[in-house]
Parts: sequence; structure tokens; C-alpha cells
Amino acid sequence: MQSRETTNNLPSSYRLSVLIHQDGLSFFIDNGNEIVNTITRDFKHQSNPIEILESIEQAYEQEDKLQQKFDEVNLIYHHSILSLVPASLYEESLQADYLKYNTRILQTDVISIDENVGNMNVNVVYIAYSNINNFFFDKYGDHQYYHYSSRLLPIIKEVDGLHIEMMDSHFYLTAIQQGKLIAHNSFPYDEIEDVLYYTLYAMSQHQLDPETIDTYLRGGNVDPKLFDLLYMYIRKLHRDKEYTIHLNKLICA
Repeated sequence: MQSRETTNNLPSSYRLSVLIHQDGLSFFIDNGNEIVNTITRDFKHQSNPIEILESIEQAYEQEDKLQQKFDEVNLIYHHSILSLVPASLYEESLQADYLKYNTRILQTDVISIDENVGNMNVNVVYIAYSNINNFFFDKYGDHQYYHYSSRLLPIIKEVDGLHIEMMDSHFYLTAIQQGKLIAHNSFPYDEIEDVLYYTLYAMSQHQLDPETIDTYLRGGNVDPKLFDLLYMYIRKLHRDKEYTIHLNKLICA
């Protein structure tokens, strides 16, 4: 496991957001306007909730920045165990059914819901890890937790087109038309050709024309070859080079 840290001078009042994924962890400290400190831990393999909690505990033992007082603590689950359900059709009794095709649900799993995300008439149903939630409750008391999609959708909903947000081992694909959510999902990838396949497949399924639709590619470390590959098939492809601004909006929301 590798650890990285970036830092600025901390303000007197700040918040902690923990991005939780099977590939790693990111601890973001922000002052409400921008991220001022980042601690990142990368896993050598996809980890289960027990291993993820062990890494969180190690981070608290080793990182002085995490010993400080936080005015607010947020957990952001960053995995593909999610389903989007129209708010008008959502039924609480069917929570497990919404996820049963995504994963095998364990008794210890907590099925969670982020309601009416971004006033888009959609609920995000996902798994929150009970052992990790309990750790942060014991440490801080009340805290908030969300799925990454619930923070992402509100900040891109005003921009019509196809949004591709790249992560280390998966990416989010979102289609917006006339301010309405058409599609949103998370896909794994090993090679850049996988990204092309899923993107073109989603376009085909939702009748999106690769010759005319504005497509936005963003991420903290996007392979330049991916842009070139996508551009062979998607004419109005835009590279979002302001990912730091995008991340600040997402974390400081």
C-alpha cells in the first residue's frame, strides 16, 4: 500500500471528507471553499470492507493531520454497488431488489439511499459498509455519508451531453439532455479500449449520436491515448483540464 500527501496551511475551521473505494482511500480536508489537504492511500489489490477499515485505522495512527478537530465529517462511497431509481417509482420494501443484479448482498451490508439527488427526481440506492460507518460514528458521533454519484450529478446536471469521469480502475458515464438525466452508471476497465466499448454501447442503447453529442472527458490522471482513441469515434469530444476545480466543487458541496 502506498501513501501520498499534499498540504496547504490549515484554516481554523475545516471539514473532513473520506473517499472510500476498493482500490484505495482519499482523505480530503477542506475549508468550505477549497481542498487544503489531501492524504491518499492506494491498495495493491481490490480490498474488502475489513481490509479497508484496517487501512483507515492505520491512517489515523500514522497521519497527524487526522488527529485534529473537524467541524463536519462526510464519507463518500466510491464503488459500483449502486442503482438509480426514479424517485416517483421508488419503494423502500424493494431496496434489496434494486441491487440484487449488482452484487451479492450480505447481512452486514447496509442498504442506503440518497433521495432526490440534485432535484433530478432520482434516488441513488447503494451499499454502505457498516463496519466503516460504525468506526466513524464511534470516533465523531453523527456524520453524513453519500455515494459518489450523489455528489457528482448535481454539479454536472446543467451541462447537456455525455460526461466521462475517469478513475484508476473504473469510470462514470452520465448522459444529460435538456437538464434531464438520461443515463448514469459505473463501469470497470483494464484497457482504454474497454472505455471505448462501454461508451459506444451506452450511446447506442440511448440513441446518442457520436457525431453530434458534446462529450466531456475528465479525471485526475487521464491517459492521453484515451482521448485520441475516443476522438476517432466521437467528434465533439472535450478534455476538461480543470479537474481540480471540479473536485473542489464535489468535495466542498
